[in-house]
Amino acid sequence: MRISLRGIYRNPGFRQVSIVTILSILLIALPHQVKTSISRIVSYSVLYPFIEIDRFLLKVDSTFEINRHLNRRLNFLATTLSTVMENRYENERLRMMLGFDLMLPYELKPAEVKAYSPTARFKSILINAGMEKGVFKDMPVISPSGVVGKTVSADRNSAVVQLLFDPACKVAARLQSSRTQGIVAYLGGRYLSLTNVPSDQSVTAGDSVISSGLGGIFPEGLFVGRVVDVRAKEGEMFFEIDIEPGANFSLLEEIFVVTSIPGEE
Repeated sequence: MRISLRGIYRNPGFRQVSIVTILSILLIALPHQVKTSISRIVSYSVLYPFIEIDRFLLKVDSTFEINRHLNRRLNFLATTLSTVMENRYENERLRMMLGFDLMLPYELKPAEVKAYSPTARFKSILINAGMEKGVFKDMPVISPSGVVGKTVSADRNSAVVQLLFDPACKVAARLQSSRTQGIVAYLGGRYLSLTNVPSDQSVTAGDSVISSGLGGIFPEGLFVGRVVDVRAKEGEMFFEIDIEPGANFSLLEEIFVVTSIPGEE
């Protein structure tokens, strides 16, 4: 019998049950306030990790909401800044065009580019000025940076402008320094070409090319571009001259149509 009791006492399960039983009796015997305090301590110890996890999740959710608000605010400010910068650039362009308008002795009609059609066969733009504003066929079109082209058709409120990079658009021109005559045309590639310049003339890179006034469309003295390369082939009578146009055709937004030239009806 003693051996049997010793075996029971040594059993880990029995010891655990005994401890729980004793603790239960003690808890029952304790005063109500003590039992309440112990219950709160045990409950808080068990629930504390879950409470902290809940707090953490609330902070994460709050952080996400703040980030969403900041992103919306950032997008709004970016849009506002873009609008302000665009208005600034437009004002600068308009001031430049106004100053350019005052410098020339021609009657100019300002217009905006509404469409751009750079095809292999025909390069042109559509502008928002037509016959109602005195714009007709075969009128020079210029920008503050240089010659753009000429009108090839016009209706009441719009016109089509043939650009210098259309092979059919040619400008009678001269080298400003030497007064050597030639014809500006597009023969392919990146640049315009100044043709019919004899190989015995003086031509250097950087020379300005202006309209000569011959040909009946472009008045004299309009800036066309600058010489970037001059090539003389053996046995050839004329230079091969590359011209970089003054006008930036990829950034055309506003242009002028020359509607009247002093001395011409």
